[in-house]
Amino acid sequence: MSAKSDPRDESAGAEYSYRRTLSAGELLPAIGVGMAAGLLAFYVTRVFLQRTPLSARAVATSPRRSRVARAPGG
Repeated sequence: MSAKSDPRDESAGAEYSYRRTLSAGELLPAIGVGMAAGLLAFYVTRVFLQRTPLSARAVATSPRRSRVARAPGG
């Protein structure tokens, strides 16, 4: 058996494909998905930045509920 020097299939045609220009109707779904992804990223970032920061001091001084069961009426 002789080894080929170029293992690519030579029977496949050397066809070139070019990008075609898209119409506005074909671009609308892609634009919609891009805008939705941008709005979602904006919302998640906004919620993340608005949350109360946790620090050791804030956790230590925060009021905690007592885990001891209290008797009714007192």
